[in-house]
Amino acid sequence: MRVRRFVGDNVSETMGKVKRELGYEAVILQTREFREGGFLGLFGTLKVEITAAIEEKPVNEQTKPTSNYVYDTPEVIQPARPVSDSKDQPGALQMEMKSVHLMLEKMNKQMEGLSEIKSVWPPLLQRWADHLQNRGISRTLVKRLITDVQHTLVEDEWGNDSQVYSRIEANIIEICGLTGPIQSKQDKPIIIALIGPTGVGKTTTIGKLAASFSVVDKRKIALITADTYRVAAVEQIKTFGEIIGVPVEVVMTPSELHKALSLHMDKELIFIDTAGRSPHHDLHMSELRAFLNKAKPDFSMLVVSATTQPADQLRIYQRFEALSTHLIFTKLDETESAGSILNLMSQTTLPTAYLTNGQNVPNDIVAATPNRLARYVLGEEMPSA
Repeated sequence: MRVRRFVGDNVSETMGKVKRELGYEAVILQTREFREGGFLGLFGTLKVEITAAIEEKPVNEQTKPTSNYVYDTPEVIQPARPVSDSKDQPGALQMEMKSVHLMLEKMNKQMEGLSEIKSVWPPLLQRWADHLQNRGISRTLVKRLITDVQHTLVEDEWGNDSQVYSRIEANIIEICGLTGPIQSKQDKPIIIALIGPTGVGKTTTIGKLAASFSVVDKRKIALITADTYRVAAVEQIKTFGEIIGVPVEVVMTPSELHKALSLHMDKELIFIDTAGRSPHHDLHMSELRAFLNKAKPDFSMLVVSATTQPADQLRIYQRFEALSTHLIFTKLDETESAGSILNLMSQTTLPTAYLTNGQNVPNDIVAATPNRLARYVLGEEMPSA
């Protein structure tokens, strides 16, 4: 078998090379798109690569001379006898046509697979569409963003990166418009509960918020942990409390939580760390609901990791939505496709309160703003204080 790799600017051109080099009997082994040139893989020239093969025939099966005459003697030239009776020729032709049809059908399916990958944008806008998809933004939102560029800018402006970027950024800012960090009250303590699945960084985020309000803003605060499922979580929040000099209460039941809150009514802010709950476990969700019913928090912030798959982010949000008032996105420093958070923000009416991008307390947390969210979604800026 002879295997060859062909590269072209589009599917038609590359398939033409396959047919010219290997013929119609070639078998397509693989098709893919890649970018050539550009900067760090961005804005390179889109190429199509097709790997094809053809079975080599043994020497004794190779095509024999096709002359219409055979030489029986040096002196006499006679017409060659037909290989088969003329009545069989239509059937043979039909078989050959069927074989060609099957091969073309297979090639079309290969090409359709590529067309699903390709978009329909003009080249100057295609590179932006690719960049947005690489950031983790859904195809639906990419279509929305690029369509707006196509309709609001004239074609001569599509090559102006600054103008295109500004248009896309403005649309993302609109999608990210709902933000809402903690606002203080004067008459009673603000109660803030952090909720969400396991492993999203709730305890670390509470430590950052507590340190920011206590050390930086000089507010009187208290910490309560209901995460008694993990010994490490209790020790971690106790350590935070000792470092910043604030009281820490450990509770195991909703009734104990209610009592702990009553002990700290002189505080300005009370942060509650809840145990990570599986959104698929009804009993866990019922327990969380019981704690929140006792606490009656002013802010119930759903913590979502930017490293979580978009489909799972949506399922988590849908399960916790009824218990949540705000969103916090964590671990933005651990993914290169955190544009996926835009997918969730476009499907929720909850405001985004904070973004975290590291383990340092209290530095690696910032209040969410539409502009900061948009710049990060586009990959321009890591959130920073």
